[in-house]
Amino acid sequence: MTKNFTLDEVKQHNSADSAWVAIKGNVYDVTEFIDDHPGGRKIILKNSGSDATSKFVNYHPDYVLKEVAPKFLIGSLAEGDSKL
Repeated sequence: MTKNFTLDEVKQHNSADSAWVAIKGNVYDVTEFIDDHPGGRKIILKNSGSDATSKFVNYHPDYVLKEVAPKFLIGSLAEGDSKL
């Protein structure tokens, strides 16, 4: 069962202690990935708590969402909150 989150809920998770990001209608808890991100922790912290779809697709190939992201998936954006 998939949990739905609003953008307001995602926005509350914008720190190194709790970093969530929405991408293509899904919500990811990337807190444990902050220090492992190849682009550095700063970029994740800058975009946590937001819908980072446009920035994500500009810097990542499609396989990242298929191969890396699933282990961080915690749910999806509630209907009406997705930019897509």
